[in-house]
Amino acid sequence: RTRTHTHAHARTRTRARGMWIMYVDWLLAAPWLVLAPLNFVKVLINKPSPLAHHFVAKRSEECQKTCEIARMWATMFWSLQFFLSLGLALSHRPRWMFASGKLFIGAILLFNFYNGVVKEPIAAAGCFEILSALVLASTSFPEKTKVE
Repeated sequence: RTRTHTHAHARTRTRARGMWIMYVDWLLAAPWLVLAPLNFVKVLINKPSPLAHHFVAKRSEECQKTCEIARMWATMFWSLQFFLSLGLALSHRPRWMFASGKLFIGAILLFNFYNGVVKEPIAAAGCFEILSALVLASTSFPEKTKVE
């Protein structure tokens, strides 16, 4: 192979990897881009979801309904999740920030499942977030290509 052909092949592989990463980023961001605005509005109008009993313990649902500080933290959580996901889907940089955010959120969701605050679907979401963090971390570094 000629040197030019090898460089062209390396550029094509780098471009393909970039497209794959873009699709993965959108896939990882999509759940939060949908759920965050819906839950943000739900918290603002202080209406319980008809499905909430599947996701959170009854005492957690009552706490958020009656406590303004709990609603403040919930709106902060949902807005942060939305904007982090939007940043991931649109900018793709810095990936370490998105990976660390997903790792932290996943750990907090699992911790709250362990303490009985949330139920199994939220624990599954926590696992998804931790796996997402690992995927983001694994794609954070440029691919090393060997050019002869």
